[in-house]
Parts: sequence; C-alpha cells; structure tokens
Amino acid sequence: MQNPFLSIYSTEDLRNKAGEIKQKWENFITDPFKLDHLQTVVRREILDSWSRCQSIGLNPEQKQAKTVLTSFELENLLSESDLFRAAKPMIDPIYETLIGTGYLITLNDENGKMIYLKGEPDIMRKVEKMNFSPGMDWSESAAGTNAIGTSLVSKKPIQVFSAEHFCEGFHPMTCSSAPIFHPYTKNVMGAIDFTGLWPSTQPHTLGLAVSLAQMIEQQLLAMYSQKYKQLEDYYRQCKAKWKDQPVLVFSSDYVLVNGDQKLLHALKLKKEWTQQTHQKIKKWLQNPAKFMTKTEEYHFIKVKPIIINNEEIGYVTIFKNENGPKTNPSSLSKNHQLIGESPEIRMILQKGEQIARVDTPILVTGETGTGKELIAKYIHEVSSRKEKPFIAINCGAIQKELIASELFGYESGTFTGGKKEGKRGKFEEANGGTIFLDEIGEMPIDLQVHLLRVLQENEVTRLGSSKTINIDVRIIAATNRNLEEMIEAGLFRSDLFFRLNVISFAVPSLRERKEDILPICNYYLNIFRKKYHKSASLHLSEKTKNFFLSYTWPGNIRELRNVLEHAVIFSDSDGVTESQMPEYLANVKRKHSRDDQKHSSLTVIEKAERQQIRSLLIETEWNISAVSRELNMARSTLYRKLKKYKIKEHGNG
Repeated sequence: MQNPFLSIYSTEDLRNKAGEIKQKWENFITDPFKLDHLQTVVRREILDSWSRCQSIGLNPEQKQAKTVLTSFELENLLSESDLFRAAKPMIDPIYETLIGTGYLITLNDENGKMIYLKGEPDIMRKVEKMNFSPGMDWSESAAGTNAIGTSLVSKKPIQVFSAEHFCEGFHPMTCSSAPIFHPYTKNVMGAIDFTGLWPSTQPHTLGLAVSLAQMIEQQLLAMYSQKYKQLEDYYRQCKAKWKDQPVLVFSSDYVLVNGDQKLLHALKLKKEWTQQTHQKIKKWLQNPAKFMTKTEEYHFIKVKPIIINNEEIGYVTIFKNENGPKTNPSSLSKNHQLIGESPEIRMILQKGEQIARVDTPILVTGETGTGKELIAKYIHEVSSRKEKPFIAINCGAIQKELIASELFGYESGTFTGGKKEGKRGKFEEANGGTIFLDEIGEMPIDLQVHLLRVLQENEVTRLGSSKTINIDVRIIAATNRNLEEMIEAGLFRSDLFFRLNVISFAVPSLRERKEDILPICNYYLNIFRKKYHKSASLHLSEKTKNFFLSYTWPGNIRELRNVLEHAVIFSDSDGVTESQMPEYLANVKRKHSRDDQKHSSLTVIEKAERQQIRSLLIETEWNISAVSRELNMARSTLYRKLKKYKIKEHGNG
C-alpha cells in the first residue's frame, strides 16, 4: 500500500520522474478543467492543492515567494513565539546531522510565514533567488502548492517534489513538511519543513519531519503545563483576593484554565476544552463588551493581563455578582470618600479594618491624587484611636529648615522669632492618635534618623531641649516616589524604610479601577450640586460618561473632583457635556475621538495596554527604564509595543 503523503519512494531515476510530473503539471495548467486524465496519475493531495491555487487565480509562472515580515517584525514575532522557543533547541542539533545532505530546515508559523531557517550557506545561496528565507510567505494561497503551505491547509504531513509545486519558480525544489499542533487546543501552530533541490530528494525526510514535529509538540506540552500551573496558582490567588468577585482565568492562547463554576454556567462556557469554547473565549477577549450578553446574575467589570517573569501568559476577567451578598464595607468609607465597588477598593477597606486593631507603622504608596490620606483617615477612624487626634503633615510642602520644628517642636528661645513659650510638635499633638506623614520621600535624609528614633523608642525630643517626651502615636507614611530607588541613590535610609514598611498599601490609580469612576462622579456631583445650588437632576451625559471611562486621569481622584466642580459651576442644563469641562480636557476629548478612529482595529486588551503604556510614559516623562520596571517588562519588549501601538514622544500616538 502506497503512502499518499510521499511523492518519491526511491531515489532511482529521479530525472525521469521530474520530467513526468512536469508534463502532468503542464497538462493541468493548460487545461485545468479536464481532470479525469490526471486523477489516476497525480496524487489526490497535490491535485486538490493545484485546484485550490487555480481557483484563487494564483499565477503558475510565479518565480519567488513574497515578503510579509520586515526584519524588525520578524524579531518581534520570534521574541513572543512559544513555537520558536520550543523548536529552536531541537532544530539546531538536527541541522548538524544534515550537513552534506543538501537539505535546509525551516520553521514556519500557522499562517505559513517562515520564521527560522537553518542550513549550509551554499544551499541557502542556491534557493535565495526563490526568496526561500525567513520573513517570506510560504502559505499555499501565496506561494502555491508547497509542503509548508499545503501541510498547513490539509493538517497532514506531505512531501512535494519538483513540478508538484504549483508555481514554476519552485520546480527545482523538493520539500517535506509536517504540521505542529498545540498540545491542548489541537489547533495548528506551524510546520517543520526539510527543503532541498530535487536531485537531493529522499523519501525518509518526510518521516524525519513528522518525528521532529512530534518532539516539538512534546516540548510545547512541557512548556504549557508549566504555564497553566502558574495560571492555576494565579487563579487561586485571585479567589483569595476577590472573594466576592467571580473570576475566570485564561491562557494567552485562549484556553480556559479555571473559573467560578456558576459563572461558567451563566456564560455557557465549559472548563473542558472544546473548539466551540475556544472560539467563544477568543472572540470574547477581543471584545468582551460586545461578545458577552449580560446575564441577570453577572456583570462584566474588566479584563487584566497576567504577566509573570516579563511575559504575558494569560488574562484574568473579573465580574460582579448582581444577586450575591451585597458587601457593605464600613459606612465610614463614604464619610472619607473611599467610593467604589472595585476589588482593589474592597480589598483596601477589608485590609484597613483588619489592621485597625494593631499599632504597627503603615506605608501607603500610590500616584498623586489617588486618595492616600483618605485611606489613612479611614484606618484611623476604624481603630480604637478614633476619639484621639488625626494629624496630617505634608513633608514636601514645608521648608526643609522647618520640618524638624514642625514634627518635634521646640523649646522657648530656640529660634529668633519663635514663640516665647516654645511649641509642641505634630507628634505631641497626635499623642494617643495617628500622625500621617505625607510625601515621606521628601523628608531630608539628615532628619530621617530622628524619625527612626521615634519609631524605635516611642519618644521625641524638642529642638533646643535634652528632655525626652514619651508619646503613643500610630505612624502612617505615604509617598508617590519609589523609595527603593531612593535608597539606592542614597536619598532615603534603608533602616527607616524597613521600619515604616511593616504593613503596606499600594493604592491603585483611577485608570486601574475604572469601575469606580462613575460612583465617584455621582458622589461629587451630589456634593457640588448642593454647594452651587444646581438642579438635583444634574447628571453626566452618556458621551461624557464614555469619555470619563476612557480617559487616563493622570491626576487621579483629585483631577476628577476638580473637573466635576468646574463642570457643575458652568453647567447650564441637566447634562454635563464637553462645553462645561476645563479647556484642557475638552481638547483631550477631541483628540480621544480621533485616536478612537485611528486605533479602532485594536482589541480591547490591546487598547487597555496601549492606554496603560501611554499613561506611564506621561507620568515618568518618557523614562523608558521606569516604565519597563513598572510593567515588569523587558525594555526591548516595551520598544516593540511602542512601535506596534504607534506611540511617539512628541506625536499624536
């Protein structure tokens, strides 16, 4: 029984065999509609491929493959390709055993693009005129019948000899290719191929291609098993972090790793892999708002990429259970404007209540305007110290010469022009309560040692005095700076950092919890309506809501509050529109509309990533190193993202 995937069973009389298939090819090209006389002499797989090529109008006289990837695009693809990472360590050693055989080894992606080529230089030069090189398109639709493209279409291994190639320019070649399948989805990921000039044809090269493809699939299985284990661990962390928020975790190749069972049932998704579920997930992640039909029970909140070791390995999607228990964190949160239903805010409120009973120092980090002082007040108000003072001091707003006297006080006669009776410092004023040291990174390093002593000894010494005063104060410090970097630069004491950082809160920016934007808007609209005696029906127009949800809010809650106050002051109707916004924001809105059209082809995940990168670049004044650290992303990957998303420092990207 003959193997239908082989073109040559023996190397004897190859020249005559090449001539015979050339004659059959010419018969097909001259009269493609009379197939009866060819069906018994040309393999079904080849004849079917020729017919596909003819039906799309491919030129049989084509001499070269077409370029589809620039060197930069190829480099980008290789840096992110699981297939390449799995295959390269296997291709390189096998190449050593092929030296002298006249064969090249190629790796190709699922679309037929050649992404890697290994072979002897003299053979590579001989096929160079056909554009047989990385970055070229060897799909069947672009290069006609060839082992790479045809194996991808048929999802079967195949050998193609001489004029079995549909395009005449490739008749000097012989090639054997086997598809490579994803170990979980079973989708074709690419193809491994052995190619040479037809006088070098050997029947065993097809078996070698099949064996190598299977080895690569085993390596991919090991890689994906490790990745899916990491995603399973991440899912368990999410479940612990967002107890009231049902979540789903997907791999970057759209495989459902794990998820809340009731949520899966409501969305009609199955945890077991099926092609239907796979396609649903792929469409949904590309546009979750459009794909998901809102259920009575669940409402989609957001999707976030999962990045581990600088690699985006999957996505977590977070939902709200509309019929679940309505968590109502302490009513104090509203008193202190910690508004929102996001998992991040819920976690902060929960964590704040948990630590309220202990007196360890707390370090609150986050961008300017995120509400770090509000969190400090919340912790104070839910603690046993709530009847005692809450004293806030901004270390960056006081002259450096005066910080010591403000914090520690001074005795009579210490300063010219000072109070005759001396003055109590903020630590004494806060005795029994809480002191909030905002912008702690701005504290001069020579004063940091005094603060360290307060933390260690629970006592202060006024300037101009040798007498110590015992105090009982909880210290909450906050900063928008990277204290670890300041320590490396010699600007912040490491011992003070470790004393302050016993418990830490990382306050998310407003762009990271967009589900909280509208509740915060409603809160401030209500305040400003009353303050400026505006109509009780004043509200945000739908266009304004959409813009607020898409804007990055570099000034966070503080900026949002100011924008809303401006809008309420100038409102002359019931709906807040662009005309009532500050001028700078109205300009941003107009630019945003243009950007939406410009980047309409991006998926929702890509748009979110693009927006995050742009925001961080603006905040850091285009400090690429700082942004790559913040994103836990290699600089080379970040540069590729900038090119992909057309983000330019002084352009409109």
